[in-house]
Amino acid sequence: MVRVMRVRAIAALVLAVAALGAPSSVNRLAAQADLSSAGKQLYTQIKTFTLTGGSAEVTDLTLKRDRVEMSFKGTFYFGGPAGGTVTGAVFIGQGALRAEAPPSDFERANVMRLLGAELIESDFKTAVLRFSDDTFSVISAGRKDGGTAPAQAQKLADEFDARTLQETGLNVPARLAASLLNHDAPGVFYAQYDGGRRGRFSYVLDQQCRVPVANFGLTAGEKGVIFQYLPGPLFFAEVWMAFASLDDVAKNTISYSDGHDVVDVTNYQLGVDVRDRRLTLAARLDMKVRKPDVRAVSFSIGESLSQSQKSRLDRQLRLKRVRIGDKELAWVQEDWEGGFTVFLPQPVSQDQTLQLNIDLSGDYLRLVPSPDFLYPINNVEWLPRHGYLDRATFDLTFRHRKSDHIACIGTRLSEEPDPDDRAASITHYKMTHPVALAVFAFGPFERKAKSVTFEEGGRTIPVEFNSVPGQSINKDFFLGELDNAVRFFAAMFGPYPYDSVSAAIHPFGFGQGFPTLLMIPPAQRTGVTVRDSDVYSFIAHEASHQWWGNIVAWRSYRDQWLSEGFANYSGVLYAAKRGTDPSKTTMELVRDMRESLRNVPGTATGAGKGRLNDIGPIIQGLRLNTSKTLGAYQALTYDKGALVLRMLHFLLSNPINGNDTEFVATMKEFVEKYRNGAARTEDFWSVASQHFARTPIATKFGLRDLDWFFKEWVYETGLPTYQMEYETVAQPDGSLMLKGTVKQTNVDPDFQMVLPLVMTFEGNQQARTAVRAMGPSSTFELKVPQKPTKVELDPFNWVLSEKTTSRAK
Repeated sequence: MVRVMRVRAIAALVLAVAALGAPSSVNRLAAQADLSSAGKQLYTQIKTFTLTGGSAEVTDLTLKRDRVEMSFKGTFYFGGPAGGTVTGAVFIGQGALRAEAPPSDFERANVMRLLGAELIESDFKTAVLRFSDDTFSVISAGRKDGGTAPAQAQKLADEFDARTLQETGLNVPARLAASLLNHDAPGVFYAQYDGGRRGRFSYVLDQQCRVPVANFGLTAGEKGVIFQYLPGPLFFAEVWMAFASLDDVAKNTISYSDGHDVVDVTNYQLGVDVRDRRLTLAARLDMKVRKPDVRAVSFSIGESLSQSQKSRLDRQLRLKRVRIGDKELAWVQEDWEGGFTVFLPQPVSQDQTLQLNIDLSGDYLRLVPSPDFLYPINNVEWLPRHGYLDRATFDLTFRHRKSDHIACIGTRLSEEPDPDDRAASITHYKMTHPVALAVFAFGPFERKAKSVTFEEGGRTIPVEFNSVPGQSINKDFFLGELDNAVRFFAAMFGPYPYDSVSAAIHPFGFGQGFPTLLMIPPAQRTGVTVRDSDVYSFIAHEASHQWWGNIVAWRSYRDQWLSEGFANYSGVLYAAKRGTDPSKTTMELVRDMRESLRNVPGTATGAGKGRLNDIGPIIQGLRLNTSKTLGAYQALTYDKGALVLRMLHFLLSNPINGNDTEFVATMKEFVEKYRNGAARTEDFWSVASQHFARTPIATKFGLRDLDWFFKEWVYETGLPTYQMEYETVAQPDGSLMLKGTVKQTNVDPDFQMVLPLVMTFEGNQQARTAVRAMGPSSTFELKVPQKPTKVELDPFNWVLSEKTTSRAK
């Protein structure tokens, strides 16, 4: 295990003082300050990447880091030691990299789509290596001290950290310092290659998942990422390949990223000052330590701000000070960084509590010029966070201009004049339920309020709508829809748990549903025709996020369809109930979602090839969007996710009479089982399978679970075409038999699905049932009382398909 010599010496000194007797409070605080400063000093030494550590000539040296194999022929120039440990080297010569894709159809297809190859291979002439693992011992055999590194090598070393910060927001020296101080085992490996046929690209292997999570949003246990930065107009690091470690795969123990978090933030006490139209934040974080001997804690903030127009440089929230009590701590936050690192005054043991006071300020508000409303640039990233979707309670106190009102998550406890500023007011909100997301907005909102009474629970809570004065916004309409939607979903999905519900106008091209607070754009916009079904479904989509995303969060990005897809379908359910023609409303919304899957993906230069449905399965979440597949995430996670849930709605219902008791029971049990937690796709799969086993469809076709369904629709990309032919045949006893054939094409031979069948008889009488398609062709026989005038396979588009047709022989 790598240790830092200076830190170890200081720790030994503290122990020696303790052995002599209890130190005075002054001496104890001095020792603590030294330890915190020692962490910052280690960071500074790592950042000072001067190639004074000698060199090593290598011939056919092979370095293997997980599934990535590198070969080197040339010279390594080493950085000087930091805390006794060498953490960097620059290579000049001839090298090659090879990485086979993990056993994933999507990863293989992604590499082929982006690189036109079955695996990642490239030569390179230079490489910058940064590491806290045992890389130095592998590449330094035959190292010679002394000598001056060539100017080219030192230039590569000098440019690496700043360029990585600007392009990705990642502070590599800070990650290495935290790795050494917290005794990460194994440590971190980061390499950037250039001069070969793939141009400049990078590989990071972080066994604690911190870089994949904080800088790439990869939260499903990925430890390795190979990527290339794409400049404008996209300005993002495109992931060629991401993977769990070979050891994890071999042991079948792939863990989620939050299993490596060093702290758990349990409560935020936030003082937010927006009087000068900037965001000044005084945050107290109550935390529980999750790892032994923690010396450094990293936080994310403003990480998705773009390099475009220097947004992450100019608009970032800047750290001003960090304290434990009144004691100042050392910290680091560089220009362009998407976060910061705090160095603790002493190692903190596992399960101990820790309280940090963190002050930040910045131009992090975006202004709506008229009439002077402000919102965080990013509604999620305005407060410091450690880990992914960590739940905490919130106590928020806002100081703001007297003319403004605050809209915020939680319940408003007070709103009164500021005793220290005649032109200001103080507003206090509190969220007592642990939630993962928090947001606020402010301006001269016009408020309208009423009370919501839930039929099933009988309790009453306030509901409030924050409107923009001077605009033609029907406040009563929004307030009524908010009231209706939360009551509708409480009856369908389970009790609404929070103490209030509100919404605020959010005049941008999107909406968001935070715990107790919806951010929604005006329903009517100049020059835009909006259908009633779109208005109803949009508001309901955001309202349903109280259940899908807030009460039950998604476990990793792979499970985000459980939030967005579920919310999209919830919007369909509500709009159908709310509209005057339920069938027409449903078909409008379903048709739009189905059509989105057939759209051509976008690229950085225009339209791409193929259709969005085929980019990958919905389980890939944010990985679906690349420079060659723009729009895939939205279409598949939102729209296909909704259509998958709609198919489950059919399967969990009685096809004869439409009774959907088991579907409602499934959704309620899922919410209750994972309330105030996070759920995996497999968790929902398990709950749905248990209920499906009791349905008429499962009984009729001898199906015991939904394994086949999730495999086909969630983990694969098949989009079948269905063709049904039928005829009515008289039997020898005088009865009539409806005989039909269902052909299923454009999918694997073992693909199966259950589809609704609707028969229409004289007098417009209808009978409904279900038939099963298995493989390329299936037959069915049904006894009918008379010859039907029409037989239709899935006329209401319950089952997703490229096309479904029916015809009589």
